[in-house]
Amino acid sequence: MSHGTWKWVAVVAFGLLSASCASGRELRRPYLIMENLDNAARCLDRGDREAGAQIYQVVLLADPLNEKARTALVDIGEHEDCFIGPSLLGKNRVANPSGRSRRLAIALYPLNRVLDILDVVSVHVGLGGGVYVDAHATRSVQVVFGAAGGTQIGWWQKHELAAGASHVAGAALGPYSAESEAYSRAGTRGAGRSSFSVVGLNRPSDLAYQRNRDYWSVGSRVTAILVGAGVEFHPLELADAVSGLFFLDFLRDDIGREKSLKFRRWEIDAMEDLLHTVPPKDLRARMRGRRTPSEDAVMMDVSEDATDNPDYSP
Repeated sequence: MSHGTWKWVAVVAFGLLSASCASGRELRRPYLIMENLDNAARCLDRGDREAGAQIYQVVLLADPLNEKARTALVDIGEHEDCFIGPSLLGKNRVANPSGRSRRLAIALYPLNRVLDILDVVSVHVGLGGGVYVDAHATRSVQVVFGAAGGTQIGWWQKHELAAGASHVAGAALGPYSAESEAYSRAGTRGAGRSSFSVVGLNRPSDLAYQRNRDYWSVGSRVTAILVGAGVEFHPLELADAVSGLFFLDFLRDDIGREKSLKFRRWEIDAMEDLLHTVPPKDLRARMRGRRTPSEDAVMMDVSEDATDNPDYSP
């Protein structure tokens, strides 16, 4: 085939893959809505009304006409606005409501300032196999190629000293990627595992950059036959470390937040997965224009009363 033919084949293949991914997300949405409704009900059963309210709000962002979530929020009454959703800050920003105790902030000030500084750089080393190279200055300027797997130990972003295993494969050039990675770790943030893929144009709002990678980081990762290492500099963490000196925690990662909700890990994952099924443009519009269920109920009552009144004219 000629170079031009290969180009069109690649374009068509990418289009089919994108359509397939979008279709898959649409098919998963009803099941994820049911999962989140069940999680919200469990939060209420254990007495955590605020956590339940947060999950119900996520359901309404994905399905604005969901009557079960709307009714539940009216029954709950006063609650915090939904705090979870795609953010340009991505993985740097912790999914917790804002606000904390002033006394606790003062007591933990030295510890949090040290952790903020340590979060500016993440590093890991390990043993494995394969050949893999990743060099990036944010995920819009990058070169990635290869495949590798093995064990690692290191200091990961968000106060995580951990050991684990991972495998990664793919290629990327500039803002476009075709990569996948899976890992399991155990350390200071507990034990867990995760997998993700990045296909097509990289955006900070992509789920992989909300949960697994820092879109804005600068660094490199190399595996050569038997050994591997990686290091990243996180500019937003540096800004947070500086602002933290003045008690400003815009990444919401300080220890001892007064309003930190006691979500299970799978409850956060379920909320993020559900929001990922909504096109980013629609989600942003819904987050900008959302009203509380009580306000919607009042507007609905006024509308119905008005239309039933023969003397009403708009």
